[in-house]
Amino acid sequence: MPAVSSNRFRSHQPVLGIALRLASVLCLSAMVACVKYLGPEIPAGQTIFFRGVISMLVVAIVAWHGEGLQLLKTRNWRAHAYRASAGSAAMFCWFVALTMIPLAEMTAISFTIPLFLTVLAMVFLGERIHGYRWTALGVGFAGVVIIIGPELTQARGSAVGVGVGLAAAVLAAFAQMFLRRMSGHEHVVTITFYFFLASTAFAALSVLFQAWPFPTAVQWLLIVLTGLFGVLGQLLMTHSYRYAEASLVAPLDYVNMLIAVAMGFFLFGEIPHVATWIGAPLVIAAGGLILWREYAMFKRIRSAQRVVP
Repeated sequence: MPAVSSNRFRSHQPVLGIALRLASVLCLSAMVACVKYLGPEIPAGQTIFFRGVISMLVVAIVAWHGEGLQLLKTRNWRAHAYRASAGSAAMFCWFVALTMIPLAEMTAISFTIPLFLTVLAMVFLGERIHGYRWTALGVGFAGVVIIIGPELTQARGSAVGVGVGLAAAVLAAFAQMFLRRMSGHEHVVTITFYFFLASTAFAALSVLFQAWPFPTAVQWLLIVLTGLFGVLGQLLMTHSYRYAEASLVAPLDYVNMLIAVAMGFFLFGEIPHVATWIGAPLVIAAGGLILWREYAMFKRIRSAQRVVP
C-alpha cells in the first residue's frame, strides 16, 4: 500500500498520520490474532474466502463514495494477475504458518520482506544495490538465521512452520515488486479490490482439497472480524501517508513486534525464545535502514525534479 500512496498529502498533520498508522498496526495485529485463534479448527482457505468477500464489499463501498464504481475498471489484467497471485499465495502461507509457530517469531520473519524485496528488485528490475544495502542484507539475514535456528534444530516449534513463514515473506516481496511496477498507473482502491477478488477465488478452490466445517457462532464472529480488521488496517495505513511523511510513519510497523509478543503471551501462552530477542532487532535494524535510505533517495529525486525548469 505505501508504494502507491505517492506521498501526496491533503495536509501535513504528522500527529494525525502517526495516530492513523498506529491504529492500522493495532487492526492488523488484531486480524492476525483472530487468524491464529481460528487456525487449528478453520482451514486457511475458508478464512481467506470470507475475509475476501467482506473486504471486497468494503472496498466497493469506499470506491462508490469516492470516485464511483468506475474506479474499479481496469485494463491491466496481466499486472493484476501477477500481483494478486503472489499476494494470495503469500496470504495462504502466512495464515498456515501462524498456526505452526509462535506469533512473535512469525512477526519477526515478516520483517524480512524488505530484504527479499531488495534482492528481487536487483534481479528482476535491474536496481543497483550499493554498499549500505549489502550491509543491511547481511545483518538482516544473520538475524533471520538466529531467529529460526531453534526451529530448524527442532529444539522447539516446527521447522515446517518456519519454511512456510519464509515462503510467505518471499511471496509477499514478489507481490510488492509487482506493486511497484503498476503503482504509477493504477489507483490504490483498484489494486486492493482485484487483490481481494483473486484471493477469494483462489480460496474458494481450496474447498476441493479440504472440507470446510460449519463455524460456530464465535468462529463466525472471528471470521467477520478478520475481514473487517484486515481491510480497515489497510485503509488506515494508506491514509496515514496522506498526513505524514513515509520516513515518519513507516517505522511504526515495527511496533508489531511488541504487540505480537504481548498477544502471544496473554492470548496463546507463548514465550518467545531468547533467539527471537537477539535476532529480531537485527532484522528490524536492517529493514529500517533499507526503508530510510530508499526514502532519502526518493526525496533527493523529487527535489531534483522540482528545480528542473
